[in-house]
Amino acid sequence: MEYQCRIYYSPCPLILACLRNMCPYMRIQCKQHSQLSPSTSADGSGNPESTRRASIHRTKVVEDLLAVFMDSSIIHLTLKMDFVNENAIDDNGVSREVYTAFWEQFLETCEGEAERVPRLRPDFCEAEWQAVGRIWVKGLLDHGVMPVRLSKAFILACIHGVDSVDVDILMTSFLNYLSPVERSAVEKALQGTMEESDEEDLLDLFTRMGSHFLPAKNNMEPAIETMAHKAILQEPKYIVDCFLTPMSLVQLKLPDKDSVLSLYEKKKATGRRVSQLFETTNVVLSQREQTTFNHLQRYVKNADQAKAEKILRFCTGSSVICVDRIGVCFNAETGLRRRPVAHTCGAILEIPCTYSSFPEFRTEFDNILSSNYFEMDIL
Repeated sequence: MEYQCRIYYSPCPLILACLRNMCPYMRIQCKQHSQLSPSTSADGSGNPESTRRASIHRTKVVEDLLAVFMDSSIIHLTLKMDFVNENAIDDNGVSREVYTAFWEQFLETCEGEAERVPRLRPDFCEAEWQAVGRIWVKGLLDHGVMPVRLSKAFILACIHGVDSVDVDILMTSFLNYLSPVERSAVEKALQGTMEESDEEDLLDLFTRMGSHFLPAKNNMEPAIETMAHKAILQEPKYIVDCFLTPMSLVQLKLPDKDSVLSLYEKKKATGRRVSQLFETTNVVLSQREQTTFNHLQRYVKNADQAKAEKILRFCTGSSVICVDRIGVCFNAETGLRRRPVAHTCGAILEIPCTYSSFPEFRTEFDNILSSNYFEMDIL
């Protein structure tokens, strides 16, 4: 029998009634929600005139969200979103998923590896780039969502200007921008330990960056720094200038270089950090529930960054840390009905406590995450 894994999300407002008895944490979460969520604007979230609603196609989330953010006034409104043909009501979880899906698709068009930098494109002019900047700002201010793969040096320049980027930050971002082979060659060149194969890789990099010969060894470091400045700051300078206006809205929250770097560090998902977010909804657990919770902690704690991001997105709608805790409920489902279920609005994970072993738990959770099929659904 073929089993198709699906990732389920349930909207917090509609599942409250059926989960109140099973999941006491949900009552706490929703009671605190208006206090914790920054999405409620000070100019009156209850006023329909201050609320904008948008329907987004998952297959063209970049195009649809850009259309919404072309209007500069959106930054000051309460924005509620939904995915077309997906049954979910936005109580933060859907919005987190929209912003996450946007950055996932947008970053595919950017240059770089671990850290990426936007590049000029023929279909984007000033209005589109400013809209992208507004999406970065509103996603962060309203829901704590930000793309940690966007270059730190690039974002720092967008908030505080190019002059705020010192050599250390620039070189860190540049090394993360490079592929592993190129990074190794650059690091050896800076240390003066290059071998013949490294010289070939370095020459390929210099050629790609516009230079067709290697500099002298005594001039290697400044040449690499110039190359880094060109790739991270000079080539996207027009985009930096377009981002400056919307990014000015976060200057008070991110007043200096250290605050920007600290934000990146706090948002980044690691197995250990994500595992520390999980809290059981009941103080006293049965033996089966405690065993299952131990499986969950073990599974998450040992996850690499890519898997930790998937787990976090499954539970919250975002691949970066934007909640203080993730509540864990249990059920006794078996057979084909057995699966983890995430309620992203309240950051609740409902898991069966009927696994016979950790390998069985791990296999089922791996199958869910590897399906890469995200859909907002009402159960």
